Amino acid sequence: MKMVTIERERLRTALLLTTPNLLFITAFCVLPLAVLFSYSFFQVDFVSILREPTLDNYSRIAESATYRGLVAKALLYGLGIASLCALIAYPIAFYIAKRVKVYKAALLTLLLIPLYTGDLIRIFAWRVVLGAEGVLNSLLLWLGIISEPIWVLLFSPFATTVVLTYNYLPFMIFPLWAAIEAMDDSYIEAAMDLGCRHVAVFFKVVLPLSGAGLVAGFLMVFALVVGDYLTPQLMGGSSGVTVTSAIHDMFGAAFDWPTGSALAWILLASMILFVVCVLYAFYRSPWGRGVRRSK
Repeated sequence: MKMVTIERERLRTALLLTTPNLLFITAFCVLPLAVLFSYSFFQVDFVSILREPTLDNYSRIAESATYRGLVAKALLYGLGIASLCALIAYPIAFYIAKRVKVYKAALLTLLLIPLYTGDLIRIFAWRVVLGAEGVLNSLLLWLGIISEPIWVLLFSPFATTVVLTYNYLPFMIFPLWAAIEAMDDSYIEAAMDLGCRHVAVFFKVVLPLSGAGLVAGFLMVFALVVGDYLTPQLMGGSSGVTVTSAIHDMFGAAFDWPTGSALAWILLASMILFVVCVLYAFYRSPWGRGVRRSK
């Protein structure tokens, strides 16, 4: 009887703690998305919205090579930037977690400092660096490496990739750092004692044991990159047309809220499908089974 009372108290406490969060998520996340979803079935007649349910918006987007290409481009950018961030973040996260002892908190704080500024400030700072008369071109001209500015450094996919990687790299480093920080050093030492080289230790010990942090950081960066609007617009030049800018135009100048809602939901559904596939693959992989056994 006493155990039942304790369980009831725990359940009541859990409900009290989670109810405000659930109400907040429902009011500010679920309901707006539900309204957006309902609008995706309407039609536009000049400046008025016809609230007659139809699938025309979805069929028109599915038949359009332009819209399909924009969605695919956003997903590929997210996949590419997340992979690039993972390559850069692993040595940084490992160094901070396993090699730094005294100034660990200071280094982690330094990684966060760029996030204290606004997106526009960071983007325009990179425009100063990559511009035709920017810091990088001026340095290369002064060193005599080039005879004229490299125009492709700015307003190109290269510039977009650089700035997106810079902006979202901390979101990959911190989950990896947390996973590697919790890793028992004896596993690495045992692998080294058994003759494993550093590369083998990474692939056979560090990578599997930090798999959960890798997946968490990868999905976080992927979602942020896919939904980024400012960076491609201000750094991509003619390549800066994205699905998010198309959605923005539909809700703004075109006043086509239904099509914009349908396109937004197609993008969201594509992201959710990708995330589910990654999580399922990780769950079924040896890494995921190892995490479940450790619990």
